[in-house]
Amino acid sequence: MEDNVSKIKERLNVVDIISGYIKVQKSGINFKARCPFHNEKSPSFYISPERQIWHCFGCQKGGDMFSFVKEIEGIEFPEALRILAQRAGIKLEEFKSAVQDKRGVLFEICETASRFFEKQLYQSPAGKKALTYLKDRGLKDETIKEFRLGFAPDDWHSLSNFLRDCDFRDEDIINSGVAIRREDGSDMYDRFRSRIIFPISSINDQVVGFTGRVFNINPQSGIRNSESEQAAKYINTPQTAIYDKSRVLYGLNKAKTETRHADRCLLVEGNIDVIMSYQAGVKNVAGTSGTALTPSHLQLLQRYTNNLDFCFDTDQAGLVATRRGIGLALSQNFNIKIVHLNEPGCKDPADYVKKLGIKWSELAGSAKPVIDFYFDKLSADLDLATVEGKKAMIASLAPLIKRLSSSVEKSHWVSRLSSAFKTKEEAIETDINNAKDDLVSYIENRVVLDRVNQDTQRIGTGKDDMLSEALLAVIIKEPALFTKNIGEVKIELLDPATAEIINRLKERSIKNFNFNDFISGFNDEKKMKLEFAHLRSQELFKEFDEKNLMDEFIYIKSKIEQKAVVAQLTVLEMDIKAAEAAKDKNKILELLNKFSELTKELIKPSQK
Repeated sequence: MEDNVSKIKERLNVVDIISGYIKVQKSGINFKARCPFHNEKSPSFYISPERQIWHCFGCQKGGDMFSFVKEIEGIEFPEALRILAQRAGIKLEEFKSAVQDKRGVLFEICETASRFFEKQLYQSPAGKKALTYLKDRGLKDETIKEFRLGFAPDDWHSLSNFLRDCDFRDEDIINSGVAIRREDGSDMYDRFRSRIIFPISSINDQVVGFTGRVFNINPQSGIRNSESEQAAKYINTPQTAIYDKSRVLYGLNKAKTETRHADRCLLVEGNIDVIMSYQAGVKNVAGTSGTALTPSHLQLLQRYTNNLDFCFDTDQAGLVATRRGIGLALSQNFNIKIVHLNEPGCKDPADYVKKLGIKWSELAGSAKPVIDFYFDKLSADLDLATVEGKKAMIASLAPLIKRLSSSVEKSHWVSRLSSAFKTKEEAIETDINNAKDDLVSYIENRVVLDRVNQDTQRIGTGKDDMLSEALLAVIIKEPALFTKNIGEVKIELLDPATAEIINRLKERSIKNFNFNDFISGFNDEKKMKLEFAHLRSQELFKEFDEKNLMDEFIYIKSKIEQKAVVAQLTVLEMDIKAAEAAKDKNKILELLNKFSELTKELIKPSQK
């Protein structure tokens, strides 16, 4: 296994791997990006091609290419090894038994099922009729093959029996979501029957689930569905170990490169909408597949772009879904535009493409900023000469205007509404500020991880060892500068790993410091800690001269000491309460004196 890891690292570059998932940009000798693991406006995620590592100074995650793939895919090491080995062109036969984990088996079942469905679409009589239907909807044969569309026969056991013949166990077939166990536990049956099948792939192009669309031609076709199935136009793979509908967007595996290149993603509802848009040349498109847009979906999109265009269906459900999606996207700092389907008879992108073909590219490119879209739509739908019309427009636009970060842009909309309503700007502004914010209810599980000020990026956030790591980074930047000062550091106040590293620095001459030689004497965990400190020193302290570095050293050291004092004060406070409860006046006086002395230490003027 170790040999495979080494081979992979020799053939692949961590920058190439990470840039396959998120948008990165050059930053001196390193690369930077917005972190895909927490919501942030300014990049604090850095990649070092020299050290072949990555680290986020905001959420403190970091590691090598394997740890990145594990974290972003939500998988274990064997699966990350398999993904990177495939990327590197390395076969892992000798490691096969070890990578046959439960998730791996489910991936194999879904891939095998997908090939089964594809074959049925082209070779079975009923499948050929489904193929004709797809072509009648406007899909070309090459598009159908590219998206691997298939057909599930009208049979209770055809897929299950096929998978059994491929030596998969019943338990695994059921756990993959393609089959259901009967209530009495006697047998299992196929989940998808007499349906057109849309395979759903992860961002890494692995089939993780399926959507099945009901397909009935006529009573003579031999294709039947039960009444309960007829009620459900679409059915989907349930939650499994490899499929979470709140974290997968249909078609994004194909759209990610175009999305990054265009720095924009078009978000639609249905699978057919995605496929038809892709076929018409707008390939930076992904679909929610009929599920509600989630914060996880948006976090996934944010790896590739911060610009999002909505084009949901024009029915009432689609309008509600659009509004809801806008609220979520605004909460995660997206720039939002709306593509308006203005062609009569076209309720979704698939209809538009079938009717007007390549004009879809022109329409998608004419997306309006979200407030412009609602203003124009409401201006056409409402009577702005009436109080009711004005109130309705304010109610709709106010939540969006309040979220604008630009004062100039806010002022523009206040002025525009004032002109439209023939009302004073002061009145408009008051009504906007007082309007109910209907987007708040759409913001679910909002994670606010933006740093409060510049110090939190420079020093770190709330974890116990952040100050220790910051101190280590300053010293690593110019070790010889701190030859005399390093002895001033109170080792007992540092986290154990940093304390050991600084003790080793004390023990050796650091006038002719060589970073590679120094880290060779540590275990893997401490080596990685040193690598992160080195990357931090390169990026955050790269423009610091010796005076700035010394000031930073003194500042961080004082913060570490202050933190220790705060801890002592907390203990003393508890001791004082205990002494008061015991009515021990002498003890109370003694403790109060100590508390006073420590407080003076805490409020000393900064030495920086």
